[in-house]
Amino acid sequence: MPNGKLPYVTLQQAMDMLGVSRSTIDRWRRNKRLPYVQIGKEIMIDPVHLDEWIRAHAIVRTPGTPAFCERNAPITVTIGYQSATAHMWSPLLIRGLKLFEQELAALRLPLAVQVEWRDAASGLSLVEAMIGGHVQIASLGDYPIMMSQRLSRMLPDFDAVLLAFDGKTAGGRGISVAVASDKTETREELPFERIATVPHSSAGCRLNRLMRASGRSNLRVEHCTMKESWDGLVDRKIEASVMWEPYISLAQYVGAGSVLFEEGIGEDYLTGVVASTQWARSNEDIVIAYLKAHLRAHQYMRDNPIGAARVIAAATGFPLPVVAGVISRVRWDAALYARDFDTLDRLMDDPFPASIAHGSPAAAVSSVPDYLDAAALSLSLPPLRSEQRNNDWSPHLIY
Repeated sequence: MPNGKLPYVTLQQAMDMLGVSRSTIDRWRRNKRLPYVQIGKEIMIDPVHLDEWIRAHAIVRTPGTPAFCERNAPITVTIGYQSATAHMWSPLLIRGLKLFEQELAALRLPLAVQVEWRDAASGLSLVEAMIGGHVQIASLGDYPIMMSQRLSRMLPDFDAVLLAFDGKTAGGRGISVAVASDKTETREELPFERIATVPHSSAGCRLNRLMRASGRSNLRVEHCTMKESWDGLVDRKIEASVMWEPYISLAQYVGAGSVLFEEGIGEDYLTGVVASTQWARSNEDIVIAYLKAHLRAHQYMRDNPIGAARVIAAATGFPLPVVAGVISRVRWDAALYARDFDTLDRLMDDPFPASIAHGSPAAAVSSVPDYLDAAALSLSLPPLRSEQRNNDWSPHLIY
């Protein structure tokens, strides 16, 4: 033994050398085979083996990309969300209750983390912001999630990963057709010549399927934001719109029109949390901190729906009764079930914009359940075992 010194460092010394938390280094030992030696209760690491492991697991970066070891500059994390989409209201609670900031403070990271928020009118705009590196974590509807997967297979520097789900409703509930008058014709007739919706969105995807099923391929579709659709419906400038919550409930609440397909359109309506794979790997502690805040927001909505509704109503301006009603009808569940991936796979078969669909074959959704599992474990939530994930939504275990 040269110089009489043991060739090992303690776990704390290794954490200080790498600038990571205990939860991260424990996860590396558990999932990525970080080599270590345990002597009694003490965990020791060989610096030579540590260096070899780092080289084997390092992410190669292009010139100009900030390196993982640059610890002097603060980290900015931008969260993209859609306040006008009810199934993605979790970020409003996370922001309003400062849940993410609380989890970051608990990490005691060597770098300051600055959290910024970007409210977007559509999921596509958030996907574009992720591609440009302007948004690190985004809440998306099911169709934009699949668009991000398609684009990941086309763009060499973009790779989106699904971290968790958010609001879910069975059987497509949460997306319906709002009609500007009290027409009572049957759904098969689609009794109008023009209809508005958001292009390349979960609502637009359902409209395409509805038009094919009803034989109304000649129906004129006007593309606009959901807010523009709502204003046109109220002002009677459009006949109908395929809308998501809370606008469906809002139309009924203010008497702006009738609702067709109130029971929903198509398969389950899903929303989720997406990030860049490379960014997530470089910032695992931050990802898990956000997912802990995400799980806490879901728990808050289940335990205190009126309190959650007040926070969301104040942030959005939607009437409190509308917000409270929608919250009660959504399954707030981050868990990654096989049922959900089957739904996304079916959406992958839907026609995509030519620029996205060309040359990008369907493939399985990229997801990393380890991050969500680590967040749940840190919050002392019961684990969702693999056999449970492969079954239907659990009526008892909800993340």
